[in-house]
Amino acid sequence: MLVTAPLAEFCTLTIDEIYGELPSRIYASLLMRGRSTIQQLAGDTGMNARQLRHGLALLLQHNLLHYHLDVGSPHYFYEANVEHAYNLARTGKILQMVEETHGAAAKDVMQTIILTGLTRVGDLVDAYQNRIDRMNRIKEKLKAEEDPFGNGVESHEVNGEPKPKPTPQSSKSDPLISSIADLNKIIYKLVEAELLIGVHKTSFESPEDLLATIESDIQKTYPGGEVKGNKAKAEYKDKVAEALRKNRSESRSLKRKLEQNGLSAKRRKLFDGAASANGTPDGEMDLGIDPQQVMCINYEKCLVELRNRRLMHYAEEAFGQTTSWVYASLLNLLSKDISRCRDDPITDHYERDEEKPAPVVVTTSQLLDVLKTSLDLSVGLGQVDADKISVTAAEKIAELPPRKKFFIDVQAEADANASSDDDDEGEDVKPATNGVNGVNGTHVTNCVNGTAKRVDRRTQLRQHLLLLSESTQGFLRHCGAEEWTVDFVPLMAALRQAEIDATIENTVGREGVRLVRMLRAKGKLDEKAIMSVALMRKADMSKKLAEMHKYGFVQTQEVPREAKADVKKSFFLWYFDGTMALERILDVSYKTMIHSLQVLDTLREKDQHVLSLIKRSDVKGQEDDKLRKIHKEKLTQFLKLERMLLGQIQRVDDLVAVLRDY
Repeated sequence: MLVTAPLAEFCTLTIDEIYGELPSRIYASLLMRGRSTIQQLAGDTGMNARQLRHGLALLLQHNLLHYHLDVGSPHYFYEANVEHAYNLARTGKILQMVEETHGAAAKDVMQTIILTGLTRVGDLVDAYQNRIDRMNRIKEKLKAEEDPFGNGVESHEVNGEPKPKPTPQSSKSDPLISSIADLNKIIYKLVEAELLIGVHKTSFESPEDLLATIESDIQKTYPGGEVKGNKAKAEYKDKVAEALRKNRSESRSLKRKLEQNGLSAKRRKLFDGAASANGTPDGEMDLGIDPQQVMCINYEKCLVELRNRRLMHYAEEAFGQTTSWVYASLLNLLSKDISRCRDDPITDHYERDEEKPAPVVVTTSQLLDVLKTSLDLSVGLGQVDADKISVTAAEKIAELPPRKKFFIDVQAEADANASSDDDDEGEDVKPATNGVNGVNGTHVTNCVNGTAKRVDRRTQLRQHLLLLSESTQGFLRHCGAEEWTVDFVPLMAALRQAEIDATIENTVGREGVRLVRMLRAKGKLDEKAIMSVALMRKADMSKKLAEMHKYGFVQTQEVPREAKADVKKSFFLWYFDGTMALERILDVSYKTMIHSLQVLDTLREKDQHVLSLIKRSDVKGQEDDKLRKIHKEKLTQFLKLERMLLGQIQRVDDLVAVLRDY
């Protein structure tokens, strides 16, 4: 990840917001000076050894640092982990995703691990055991108050007067996890979903240090420590990639242990059924994991799940709610075998195509099995006459991912479509596929020869899938007979382009987007060519180009007319650079989030008196009764502004995730 000054400042402010000033000062020094020893950090920050050890321990506990020990060196080198620091801002989204996918109890476990950082399995079990014991003692105390004589009969009179009926405990006060067996099941579920992974000895190595170590070890196996010849270099790349993949698979050792112990999801269901039939309590189920095993959050897998939610949102905007739910179910099936959003160019390098892993596919039957029966698939399907449907076009199978088309000849495309229609004459046609999307909430049927015909659930599902596969964004690819897959690389490239265009439109207007799309298609043009193609007046066009150049959306290139450079005799070409525009938008996004955190800090200083009051033990939880009216108004206004600022950060992060991470 490219660490710019705004990104570094935002990560520092995020750590300061969550963990305080001490670790944030150390982190800021590491970002500014690069990898450093503890002695260098002491000189840069002015902290003593005790403060540095405390700050470094906290940062390491939450996996916010890399460290490395060179051979023969007595000192460790520390380096900032920017990716994990930025992911702290996504904690709320991750917890919401876990709650919607795996339940409130799984969210509670994930929240506990996020708060404590790297966690041993035994420590996690002990913490929840103490919590369960405390809740049991409270329940026993309440039961004793209801039955003071211990004879199983409640007392109905107090001092000769009827005892008021006790108010039942709120369900919110009941623990989400009532036994260690429940905790074990949740840990299994999160590990199987790869949201929790094991920590191993190279987990704290930076990617650069790990690559250098592996390359050094492999080079020693060659004569003289040198790799010579094209064949040897290709073999060397394969060995490096294989070693990196083997190291990466170490983080999945926890999941493999569960599979080896026979504690997969299907086997757990069988175990639970057998235990209940035999009267065996669930708490006797063995963990099968070493209590000393350390676990942490797998942010790479969390990003995959967040990307699925974002793609579902895009599909809902394009096709409606029902089709988006179908797409979400398909993405969930695909994501079981996808561990990260983007491939690493070194780790995922394969010299031969046959060595590459096969793309993950989902069949129609698999998708039909996981869809909820309560989902009405007839909603959102268009009503099209059968004679307007081409079987060849609708059922076309694309075995390979699409390639980007830079230029399209409109006349050639029209001729091709005409010839395709001629070839399709005389062929049997299917009942209407989703060439047209229906009105949301409208139940429709397909028409054959003008008469309505009911279709089964499988056919309706295929119509939603065909609609997704025929989209211009490329949400889905029909890769085989009843097989479907998603090409994430071209899909996310198209969505990134759409987000860039939307940002340009919001900044400089629709005319700016027209000019950008034209420059993207035509390449570098001078003002005369732009004016003739865009059909704009020269004054308006020059003003709009200058405005977009100020925001960094378009660039200029000076071309001298003569060998001797002269600005007066040169002409300038305008062009659109997508990479530079993307970096510019990211830079502005980081600054927007920084500004939101700074405004929030200013508001806290302004309302410090009210915030200090609600932290008092005699006021906490009783703000309505204890606070004055003016203080309650100030508190309400502050909480409203805080929600708005934090919501703004989350919305900007949605854009950053699409442009940079997905």
